[in-house]
Amino acid sequence: MQCRTFLLVAFKRSITGAIQRFIHSRYLLSLRESFIALLPYFISAALGVLLFSLASNITVINDVVVLKTTIESAANIILMLFPVMVSISIGFHLSKNLATNGVVGAILALLCFCVHSHFLQYSNEQFVLNPTGSSAYAVVIPSLTSWLLSLGVRFFNQFNGMFGSLSSFLKDKFLLILPFSAVFFSLFLVMPLFDWLGSQIALVLSPDLENSSVAQLTFQRMLVTHLLWFVGIHGDNMFSMLFEQSYLSQDILPGLSAKTFYDVFVLIGGTGCFAGLILAALTLKKGAHERNIAQLSIPFTAFNFCEIIVFALPIFFNPILFIPFLLVPTVNFLCSYLFLSSGWIAYSDMSISWMTPTLINGYMIGADLNAMLLQACLIGINALIYWPFLQWSAKKTDYHSAVEALSSKLKLSEQFAEHSESRFISRQQQTFESTVELQSVLAELSAGELQLHYQPQIDLRDNQVVGFEALLRLKTCEGLIKGPYFLTTLQAHNQTELIDLWVMQQAAKDLANWQAHGVNPLISINLNPDVLTKLNLVHQLCALFSPFKGQVKVEIIESSYLEDQALVAQHIELLNEHGITTVIDDFGTGYSSLFMLANLPVKQVKLDRQFLMQIESKEGALLYQHVTQLLLQLGYQIVAEGIETPHELAWVKQLGIPIGQGWYFEKALPFEQVQNYKVGK
Repeated sequence: MQCRTFLLVAFKRSITGAIQRFIHSRYLLSLRESFIALLPYFISAALGVLLFSLASNITVINDVVVLKTTIESAANIILMLFPVMVSISIGFHLSKNLATNGVVGAILALLCFCVHSHFLQYSNEQFVLNPTGSSAYAVVIPSLTSWLLSLGVRFFNQFNGMFGSLSSFLKDKFLLILPFSAVFFSLFLVMPLFDWLGSQIALVLSPDLENSSVAQLTFQRMLVTHLLWFVGIHGDNMFSMLFEQSYLSQDILPGLSAKTFYDVFVLIGGTGCFAGLILAALTLKKGAHERNIAQLSIPFTAFNFCEIIVFALPIFFNPILFIPFLLVPTVNFLCSYLFLSSGWIAYSDMSISWMTPTLINGYMIGADLNAMLLQACLIGINALIYWPFLQWSAKKTDYHSAVEALSSKLKLSEQFAEHSESRFISRQQQTFESTVELQSVLAELSAGELQLHYQPQIDLRDNQVVGFEALLRLKTCEGLIKGPYFLTTLQAHNQTELIDLWVMQQAAKDLANWQAHGVNPLISINLNPDVLTKLNLVHQLCALFSPFKGQVKVEIIESSYLEDQALVAQHIELLNEHGITTVIDDFGTGYSSLFMLANLPVKQVKLDRQFLMQIESKEGALLYQHVTQLLLQLGYQIVAEGIETPHELAWVKQLGIPIGQGWYFEKALPFEQVQNYKVGK
């Protein structure tokens, strides 16, 4: 029994972990960004269709032919360009998050979508838009092109040194020409496979018109359209383009057409039955993302528009909401069919627009108020089904709820509650001060100029320069040179990736410039510890420094990888394969040094100055001596950092440490002084 319980818990944890990893994956987050960025378009599109529908029912406007034609044309154009906007947005955000130029990624996605989805066709000496079936590719093609472009950029970056004399902006665009062209033309080979796969899926989903009842066909259509919506495709439009659905005009029940039944009693609030979802979302705490999106979509859901919730909540590609998204319309279908077929709900068939609000359409169809009552009950049931899933979605990243749950579990709820208000005020103040500090730092970085200065590393046996450590500096608008005081603030807000990318790219540019002058120094660069946990950044390192094999070292902080050592070890091996050495920096200041030595494929260690400063005491000198002996016996190359006095230099030499670095020799030098530097001491 205990074994079975353990297996169930382990299985639940693995499923939950997989869902969390997928939800927070770079790809899904990029898609979410893409569709949130399209919110203005979705709202404009919904308003356009709504206005057109209202205009079509107003006699005065119908009599003004020009006005009616203008409104109709605008609404049709907005709907027709929907897949184009999706492809542009996905191309931009996914390319950006894959560390590729977002604008170029968007242009490539748009070009490939128009050509390879057959959206834009040339016929009778003019271009014609062909939206039939193309929306199926609006997510697939930009996802594919962004990924391929990222791979291409990494490959072609090895030719970065060929453009040493060009400006960085122009060089970056030249390096994108080949991967851009390669991706575009490669899709002529890839897309036939997707076309064939799509046709096979269509065969599987095709309704069996001869051997199925109208109820079965309508139910199948409901499931297929919802599955299409879930993967980012306009399900109703796509179904109508691909499959025969004339059965919707036939009676699903005596005197009631399938379409009327479907629009009035199944899709309450549009695809996904979002009237119930909105009701459930409104019970969430204020400020919750799900509640905010639900409130924003109320006026559109009232007229059965579902796009805002589908893409901005989002529903699509969201594994947490997949089950209720299919379950709720299924419950509505089965319950409504049962009540109407049993005769408990009297009805009459009439032609009603799918945009007619819920309850109003029930009043129009029902012979009495029972049809409206059925709709109201279904909305309540839908809300109950959606509610736990929305709660899960809202709480998965809710810090305060997690703290409160922990305090309750530890029987600390009362004591915790006594100070909850003061903690809240304190958190608010800390958040405000932290935000102000971040904004101040970002403003200073924008006003100043980032630079890399290089501190020499000296072979203590012959007093020759053997390399340089690249150190980040900020030149202020007043001309002052400051150290990287801003890194602590950026790290606290997880905003260091741009700095890391800049350091990598600037170091590569400096190496290229030195190479052009016949100088090939060995340099070390310091990056945020998280860099070696991100495969895309490791690939970028390999690509940027491929022309400088054997010249680059990456310094990592020793206590940063307690949870990701296996992953970091794989990435270090990948760097080694590309001629990039990894060094453990600040050895002796953390608590995991020996553990890291045993688990990471690293053979170079830098002893921190804080460690060296302890040699003034007997215990400190003994510790420094034994650690040095241990590292030398294990075959590690050692660099003694922070040498500032003759006494410290003599001590380091006495222990047999081969390489030293510090102010005793030289402070960090500007780029221009590096190639002519000679050791003066």
